[in-house]
Amino acid sequence: MPLFKALPDAMDPDRDDDEYWAYENGATVPEYLEWRRTNVLTVSMRVKWWWRRTRRVLR
Repeated sequence: MPLFKALPDAMDPDRDDDEYWAYENGATVPEYLEWRRTNVLTVSMRVKWWWRRTRRVLR
């Protein structure tokens, strides 16, 4: 049982598609697909994705 309820915009964790994994990582779908295609994750992408994940938790 989770301690906190899910955020209203949280996706169903049973999904296993690119949209879900992009959401989990804080990326947009095109950003996520570009990372999967090139297998290159830059520092700026990591920071941007981290901020998007953190911002959801902070609100």
